[in-house]
Amino acid sequence: MEAVIGELIENGYPGASVERIAARAGVAKTTIYRRWGGLDGLLAALMAEHAAREIPVPDNGDLGTDLRVLARQVVASLRNPAIRAAFTTIVASAVQSPAARELLMVP
Repeated sequence: MEAVIGELIENGYPGASVERIAARAGVAKTTIYRRWGGLDGLLAALMAEHAAREIPVPDNGDLGTDLRVLARQVVASLRNPAIRAAFTTIVASAVQSPAARELLMVP
């Protein structure tokens, strides 16, 4: 996933390449296609992995409190320059790319 973040920081979503990600990670591009299906699968996995690890969904019994806690966690997460770059790239690309838009709609 570090290779994905590096690629997004350097080239953005529209310029990202599975080939360069594979080279950064030291794996064959077929490994990426087999496991994740391509760039969109990698990005979905990156976002899901980061959210699961860094942004636990609170359940304190009060929706308003839970939403404020969740918002604070998201803001804190976006202070990480690499995560901010990856997320910003995906959001910006969603304006023109249906694939990027679909990534943001993951349930």
